[in-house]
Order: sequence, then C-alpha cells, then structure tokens
Amino acid sequence: MEIDPKFTFVPLKEKTYIRINDRNSQEYLCKWGLKGNFVIQNFSFNEQFQQYHKYQLADAFFKDDSVAKVLLSKQGNTWVKQGIQASSVEIKQVPCSVLCMSFFNKLKDPSNGIIHGSGTICKKYDMQIEEFLVSDNLHGMLLDEESEEYNLYSREERNEFVFRILQMLVLGGILCQFEDTLEPYLDVTKSIYKDLVRVQKQSTSNNLFVSTLILEVIAKDSKGQDYFPSNSSNRQNIAFLLIDADSREITSFVHQYGGYCPVD
Repeated sequence: MEIDPKFTFVPLKEKTYIRINDRNSQEYLCKWGLKGNFVIQNFSFNEQFQQYHKYQLADAFFKDDSVAKVLLSKQGNTWVKQGIQASSVEIKQVPCSVLCMSFFNKLKDPSNGIIHGSGTICKKYDMQIEEFLVSDNLHGMLLDEESEEYNLYSREERNEFVFRILQMLVLGGILCQFEDTLEPYLDVTKSIYKDLVRVQKQSTSNNLFVSTLILEVIAKDSKGQDYFPSNSSNRQNIAFLLIDADSREITSFVHQYGGYCPVD
C-alpha cells in the first residue's frame, strides 16, 4: 500500500521573470492598473509529485508554517506577510494545454466582430457588468453572456490558463486605461504565459506539451474568510499554484483587483 507523501516547503529566492519585467510589459501593466496588484512567489517541495497528489500538495502548501511566514497577501493597498495557516483550501484544476498564440486567432479575424479590418477594437454602447465598464466588443466577449462575441470561445477554452491571463489583463485594475488595439493585450499575455509555464517534448513522439500543472485556489482563514485571494467573488481576485513536478517547485500567483500603481 502506497503511503501518502508528507509535503514540506522551502521558500526560494525571488525569480527574475525576463518577459514580465521588461520595460514594455511593465509600462502596459501600469497603464492597465495591474502593476503592484499581483505577486509571484516561488517555493520548492521535498517529495516526488504525481498528478493525483495535486489536492494534497495544495492543501499542505497553505497549511505549512514556513509558507505562511512568507506568503504575501493583500491588506488594503499593501502586500503583507499575514502568517495565516489556512483552515480550508478550495482547489480546482485549470486546463493548460495551449502551445501557441494562434489560440487567439478568432479575436484577430474581423468577421468575428472583435476588431475592425484596421485592427482597432470594435466599440459598443457602454454598459456596466459587475464592477466593469463594457464599452467594446472585447470586453463584451469576456463579460456579456448575451453578446454574440461571448460564444467565440467554448467554456473549456475560456477556462484555459492563457485565456484567464488575457481576461485579467483586459479587465485590468480600477485605474485602467483601455487599449484601442488588440496586440498589446496579446503580447503581454504571451509574456506572462511563457514566463510562468514550462513546455517540454514527449520522449517517445517529440510532440510538445505543457508540463506545468495549474490549480486555481481559494485559501480561507480560521474564520472562513478568503485571504488568498481575498474577496474571491470579484472575478479579478484570482490565485493560482503552478506545480513543476520535475524541479519540485511550486509557484504562487495572486492578483487582487485595485487601483494601485507604484512609481518606480
């Protein structure tokens, strides 16, 4: 009988994400009200990892004392080490199979109504959905279930990690200046995706595949309140764990909707 692994974790030095941290990406993140609103942290774990251990690993991660001491979560406009060990963790696997940006070709085809032939994003009458102003068809595709554009992507496609990144960027923060064209959103989506996700070759067929396992998480404190992310009812408050079985590393990614953009 196999004994379940007892996972323990060691915080790692902050990684340098070349594409996320390049000047172009940082300027757009600031423009969209996202800079300063998400945090990426890295940890190693001790045991060999199999896919069927994913829920145990995530649960152990948020209940581990060494993680709690360094894990940043947001209080107001400030990221702080709250030292919370989770009382419960909600966990959902996120599909992550996209290998190239042709996944978004439907958005670039003018016949689908997201952009004009000139490349500019199609405007529409302003409407409010949740906290978000929907004034163009790209936002409509993300938020307006009544719109034709919403059905361009299936539910499975919309759950893909790369789609979730694009949605985070387009919806932005409170102080978000929208783009008139699609390309900046796609460029920064690609940068974040490539920095966070590992692609490998299958040994038998040489086919490429994404080897990173992605879990969406909501960790709750002893009072049953979400803290990672907090206020998870807002669709822009999202948190993921990215698991790399080969290197035995786990990366936490959390975004909190807000208006904060630090000055360099």
